[in-house]
Amino acid sequence: MDCFTASEIDEIDRLWRRLPIDHMWTGWATAGEAPQQVWIFRTRAHWRRFPLTKTARGYALADERGRRVFRAPTLADLLQAVEAMPGLDTMVQD
Repeated sequence: MDCFTASEIDEIDRLWRRLPIDHMWTGWATAGEAPQQVWIFRTRAHWRRFPLTKTARGYALADERGRRVFRAPTLADLLQAVEAMPGLDTMVQD
């Protein structure tokens, strides 16, 4: 896994801060000086945390189990990925 640069972390923060206060993307976090993963927090039908990683071709957003569910060439596409993740209530199968 590649590490996120300071400018990429700044871009994630800018994307998040542009959102309305009641948007489902409720926050983000990372640890360390050169993180390999950023956690995206979202709430809609419960709190959820999605790991974001860098790939050779861009970025990948995974679900709670680590399965890649969205790949994007730019961080700007991240917002669409967060909005496209199904809520927990729609994932329950009878």
